[in-house]
Amino acid sequence: MGVFVNQFSEIGKLNAVMLHRPGEEINQVTPEFFNEMLIDDTLYLPAAQRDHDRFAEILRENGAAVYYLKDLFCEAIADEAVKKRYIDDFILLSDIKGNELKEAIRAYLIPKSPYELFDAVARGIRPGDIEKLSSEAVPLKVSNPYPFILDPMPNIYFTRDTSICIGSGMVISKMSMPSRRRESLFTRYIHDYNKLFTQYPVPLWYDNTMEYGIEGGDVLILSDKLLAIGCGERTDIAAVEALANRLFAEGYERILIFNNPRSRKFMHLDVLCTMIDYDKFLTHPCIYEKQFEVYEMTGRPNHLSISCTTEPVDKLFARCLSLPAVQFIEMGGGDPIIAAREHWNMGSNSLTLSPGNIAVYDRNEVTNDLLVKAGIRLNLIPASELVRGRGGPRCMSMAINRV
Repeated sequence: MGVFVNQFSEIGKLNAVMLHRPGEEINQVTPEFFNEMLIDDTLYLPAAQRDHDRFAEILRENGAAVYYLKDLFCEAIADEAVKKRYIDDFILLSDIKGNELKEAIRAYLIPKSPYELFDAVARGIRPGDIEKLSSEAVPLKVSNPYPFILDPMPNIYFTRDTSICIGSGMVISKMSMPSRRRESLFTRYIHDYNKLFTQYPVPLWYDNTMEYGIEGGDVLILSDKLLAIGCGERTDIAAVEALANRLFAEGYERILIFNNPRSRKFMHLDVLCTMIDYDKFLTHPCIYEKQFEVYEMTGRPNHLSISCTTEPVDKLFARCLSLPAVQFIEMGGGDPIIAAREHWNMGSNSLTLSPGNIAVYDRNEVTNDLLVKAGIRLNLIPASELVRGRGGPRCMSMAINRV
């Protein structure tokens, strides 16, 4: 049975979603290398897996089929020729110094089964893994304080970042940070070779081979005519232009572009704003206060028009969604200290399961109380470990099908 890719909103009933259960890659993170690994803390893996399993249960309880990235990828590379093609692509995309080292890594990976291969590349490759396979690789003979030949991928449980389903097609993200660029290969091979996606045509609107960076956390699908996209640290305006040229040919008419500050604090639009009902949004104070420029893009393919808007964002959303008004539920209730704390703990990064029914982390109590008072049903996810990776329920889920 194939997965019918269908996502024309952020709030339609979620029917199918792709997750990654955190694995040994999490245990490779050490404090001195947080910057290299794009993660801000160490996670206790058993607790992270337990809490992630509860997240998956919540999705199933709400009627969503849960597919796992690891399983889909391993099915995609079950054919030996496809597996070897992936290894070649992986090595090409990795920052490997020296041909002897590349050949040693290839020799290390080729004998592995698909599941062993996934674990090896996700966990990262250390000198001890390959030193017996190469007596000539000079980099292995020189001491280096960094413990990896190839970085681990501790961020892969944020499946939203590496791919996006829009309408009946997909975007395979071009990751902006070098340490994350290999992650998109997993979803590229799933798209190209897993029968769940090959059984039905799934066009690519943008892919990981293109020049400019774009990541899934920056893209909100507000309707079948309207997108909101954040441009900043992770998504380039040139990628939005290329995506608009494709999507406007498919029926989309407008993109609202948020010119976010270039900082990790504002890394993706979905850590600042998520749509939770037909007329309700959960927002960081900076959205309500419009602390940065917002642009409106319209037009037709290769004849795009863009202008800076002076409208308050709630008025802008209402106009573009043809609604009399929308309600912004402000994270932290406007208190700057509470808002700062709950933003750090992903208080506005919610996943809508159906209109007015959302998944959120349990620890953001002030924001969660405001949501309940606004009539929103909450599905609480234990957050003590998962939040340490600096991502929330939307970050951890790549929605495939909504109606």
